[in-house]
Amino acid sequence: MENITLALAKKIGNYAEEIVVKEYGAKPFSVAICDKDGFLVLFSKQDGAKLLTINLTPNKAYTAARMGVSTADFLLRLQRDNLNISYFADDKFVGMPGGVPIYNDQQQIIGAVGIGGLKEDGEVAAKVAAMAANL
Repeated sequence: MENITLALAKKIGNYAEEIVVKEYGAKPFSVAICDKDGFLVLFSKQDGAKLLTINLTPNKAYTAARMGVSTADFLLRLQRDNLNISYFADDKFVGMPGGVPIYNDQQQIIGAVGIGGLKEDGEVAAKVAAMAANL
């Protein structure tokens, strides 16, 4: 597979919900799945999830897809190289944990997942992306 499909995005979104319920106590959150170019394929905001996740969560997925690294790693690069995020000239880039690229079996990026509204955004996104690679 070269790019995320809607069918795969739905499976990934469902898995994200399952993992949050099972491992994090069913806290309200948002999930976004984008394709390899960063275009949104699926977004879901659970009842009670913070409103700021409506824009932030898709931007986490977008950043991970466009930069080819997790948003946590992107944040580390910003800090390490003392860069302002505006250096990248993309107002959708986010430098906070919760966005992780999704790879196919040839280790090519086929999309990304964004998780928002949880203290464990980065941890959940990493687990979801790892599972998605096996679908």
